[in-house]
Amino acid sequence: MSPLLIVLGLITGTMIGSIGVGGVLLVPALFYGLGFELHTATALSSWSFLFTGIVGTFTYWRMGRISWAVVGWLTAGILPGAFLGARSNLALSSSVIILALAILILTSGVNSLFSKSKGDESVSSLGNARLVLLGLFTGFGSALTGNGGPVLLVPILMFMNVQALAAVAASQVVQMPIALSAAIGFNIFSESYWLLGTMLGLVQAVGVVLGARIAILLNAEQMRRVVALALIAVALLMVGRLLIV
Repeated sequence: MSPLLIVLGLITGTMIGSIGVGGVLLVPALFYGLGFELHTATALSSWSFLFTGIVGTFTYWRMGRISWAVVGWLTAGILPGAFLGARSNLALSSSVIILALAILILTSGVNSLFSKSKGDESVSSLGNARLVLLGLFTGFGSALTGNGGPVLLVPILMFMNVQALAAVAASQVVQMPIALSAAIGFNIFSESYWLLGTMLGLVQAVGVVLGARIAILLNAEQMRRVVALALIAVALLMVGRLLIV
């Protein structure tokens, strides 16, 4: 495992643990920076988030921030959504996936930058049907683009005026069903990629623990804005490269 991959894992894991946004940067880094084939990078990224989900769930559970009933309804939609997203990824061209990923990153960045939500609502107030539909959308989009789930779920929940820390806590848990269902959908791994994905996931898990502590100690609003600008820059770069090619 290269030092660059370790650094990448720590950065994305810390961002996932602190503000929920960050895992979406993993696929572009694997594809553009490390030369992985795009479909492989997406599958590898999806599997690695199983481990960030395990550690993130345990960390936020100890803080008393997780509503298991809410997570259950989200998972009911996530499982079929992630499977369909993985199968769709294999059927689409690289250009379509890159464009979808760039749009996802850009939307997430813009939403994070300009969101004015005061976070007055709890996740459970959304209702079971809305949670299932949200899970279906999150699972499909996450597996399609190779992100763990928080980058989709957190901005949407915050747009719905859900408390930021509650949104991040829920997003930690959903990484696990997304990773497992997406892995079944991809089912293209060789043994070496399973091992690399697991190693990457363990490195990211360390970052999640650090990120969860940062979320409690630092100014989350300033952090969110810095990351939002970084996401917007990455999205524009991806679109630019796609147009040049």
